[in-house]
Amino acid sequence: MPVMQTRLRIRPAMTLLAGFVTTAAALLATASPVRAAANDELRQWSTIDALLKGHYDGVVTLGEARSAGDFGLGTLEALDGELLIVDGRAYQIDSTGAVREPADATPLPFVAVTGFEADVVFDVPAGLDMAVLQARVEAARVSPNYVYAVRVTGAFASVKTRSVPRQTKPYPPLAEVVKTQSIFNFADTRGVLVGFVCPGWVRGLNVPGHHYHYLTDARDGGGHVLGLVTGEGVRVELDLTPDFAMRLPVNADFGALDLTEDRAAELHAVESDRR
Repeated sequence: MPVMQTRLRIRPAMTLLAGFVTTAAALLATASPVRAAANDELRQWSTIDALLKGHYDGVVTLGEARSAGDFGLGTLEALDGELLIVDGRAYQIDSTGAVREPADATPLPFVAVTGFEADVVFDVPAGLDMAVLQARVEAARVSPNYVYAVRVTGAFASVKTRSVPRQTKPYPPLAEVVKTQSIFNFADTRGVLVGFVCPGWVRGLNVPGHHYHYLTDARDGGGHVLGLVTGEGVRVELDLTPDFAMRLPVNADFGALDLTEDRAAELHAVESDRR
């Protein structure tokens, strides 16, 4: 399928990056700064507003997306569950809670990936809820103006997730689909959160703020994260991602979408806990 590529590049100088990492270390006494990479890129296919409008046809194969990075999240054609990519392997969590590794030929309507290499690493105590964990992540950033890939690993006292059922045409908007979402509650599991924290300027393109998918170490559950409480031995890794490249689908359905409206309230309702 032909695609149109747009590219926005933000390249801070290496000396500035070094100063950023030093500042991050000062912000968190428990943080350990790691080498900052200047060539990290978030590569994305389609936009979050197109997904909100019901554009669920595939625009890229999983194989092509995985060739662009070993870490990311998205969904599958026809909105067939939640997708995450970690350590180069992709996992689908469907509406029944089943976890599988989809084939590289699987089409995706929306996905964002990067090559993960931690720039800041720190540990957090047990008992933190989602809001406090997010605040710790935000405090570790050197600026709110950059995208950060975030990986959180360890034990979780609880994790609440969701997934959505596969849709058929004519596709309903995402706000209607999540009314039929499946909710999963995990207690005392070990696993990984894969996600991004994005600045406000991505509005309409990606999810401003925090967006995470979860996968248990046993590979028997996960989904889009709605809430959590940390357990013992949780490690947070942040990867400053200063480059952004986006590919838009070139087809009649995408071309006909009205993407001029502000969908911030709709996105918040879709992304947050409804129960």
